[in-house]
Amino acid sequence: MKLHLIILAVFTLSIPTVSASAKSLDFALGKALFDRIWTPAPASTDATDGLGPLFNARSCVSCHPAGGRGQFKESINGDISGLGLIVRIGNSIGEGDPTYGIQLQTHGVQGLRAEGIRTRKEDGSLSAENLAFGPADAGTKFGGRLATTLQGIGLLERVSETSIRAWADPDDTDNDGVSGRINSIMNSQGVKTIGRFGSKAGKASLYDQSAAALHTDLGLSNSVHREHFGDCTETQNKCRTAPNGASTRFENLEIGSEMMRLIVTYVSRLKPPKPTHNEVDGLTVFTETGCAACHRPSLPLSDGKTISAYTDLLLHDMGAELADGIGDGSASGSEWRTPPLWGLSKATRYLHDGRAKSVREAIEWHGGEAKRAKNTFTKLSEQQQKRLLNYLKGL
Repeated sequence: MKLHLIILAVFTLSIPTVSASAKSLDFALGKALFDRIWTPAPASTDATDGLGPLFNARSCVSCHPAGGRGQFKESINGDISGLGLIVRIGNSIGEGDPTYGIQLQTHGVQGLRAEGIRTRKEDGSLSAENLAFGPADAGTKFGGRLATTLQGIGLLERVSETSIRAWADPDDTDNDGVSGRINSIMNSQGVKTIGRFGSKAGKASLYDQSAAALHTDLGLSNSVHREHFGDCTETQNKCRTAPNGASTRFENLEIGSEMMRLIVTYVSRLKPPKPTHNEVDGLTVFTETGCAACHRPSLPLSDGKTISAYTDLLLHDMGAELADGIGDGSASGSEWRTPPLWGLSKATRYLHDGRAKSVREAIEWHGGEAKRAKNTFTKLSEQQQKRLLNYLKGL
C-alpha cells in the first residue's frame, strides 16, 4: 500500500468513465504511469525520472494515444515526424547493431545526440539517415514498426496455446498455400515457449512486451531489462555513464516490479475496439477471398468465450516485398505475425511499417503466403471489392 500512496502523491489522475471492474485503484495507477511524462535524471523526485539517456518517446501514451495506434507525419521526400513509428535495427538472426543497438533512438537527453532520423525509401521500407556515430555494420538491416492498438490486447494472452498450435501448419499439409507457424522463443523467465506479441511474435507475454517497450522506447530500466542506459551500446560511453533514475524505493530500478504490474494491469484491461461497419455479408467475402485463413474472425479464449481479433497469432512468410531482413526468435526476416485487424476503423496508415495509405494498398502489398488471397481479391468484381473494403474499414 505504501507504493500506492507514493504514486498517488506524485501523479495527478484523470480517470475515464470505464466499467465497474476497471474502476479499481490498480487500473487508475496503471493509467497514471502509462500517461506519465518521464524526465531525465536527476529530478526532484525519484518516482518520475530516468528517461533515456536516448529515447524515442517520453511516455507510453504518446505512441499509443488513448491506448490506440501510433500516429506520424510523412513529408513528400519521405522524412518522418511525430511518434508511434520507430526504426527497428538488426541482422538476420535478430542481433542488434554493434553501434546502434536494436532501435534507432531519435531523441537524447541534454548533452547527448540522437542516433539519426527516420526516412521512407522509395520501395516503401523505413530506414535511417544522418547516423550520428558513423555507418552501421555491413549486416545490419533497418525496418519500420508502427505502434499498434493496445485496446483488447490483454485478451490475446487468454487465447490458449493449444489452439494456436492447432492452427499452425508449417508444412502446408492441407495444400492451401498458407503455412503459419509458431515463433519459439525464450521468455523473461528463461523458459522456451511460444511468442504471441510484437510484429514478429517475439514476446511471450504482455508483461515481457511492456518491459521491452519501456526499456527500448523510453530508456527505463525495469525488472526484465535492468540496464539503466536503455539501448545504448558499449561504443556509446557518454550515454552509458549518464545519470540514471534508479531508486532504492523501486528495487534500484527506474520502473520497479510493482509499477510494472500496475502498467500491465491497465493495458490488459483496455477494452477491445467495437466494429463500426454495417456490412451484413462482408464477412462472407472476407472468408471466401481467403483472408480468414490467417486473420481468423473468431478466437476461442481459455474460459470458453470468443473474441473477434482477426489474427491467428502465427508467423507467415509475406514475401520479399515486405521483408526487412531482421530476425526475431525463430522468425525470419520475411515472416510476420498476423496482425489483429480489430480497430482498423481508427487506422490512418497500414502494415507493420505504415507504408500503406489505404486498406486496398495494404492488400496489394501482400505476397508470399498471402499472394493467393491477394490475387483472389484483384479478381473480385468492383462491388465485391467495395463490400470487402468497407467491411475491413469498419472493424
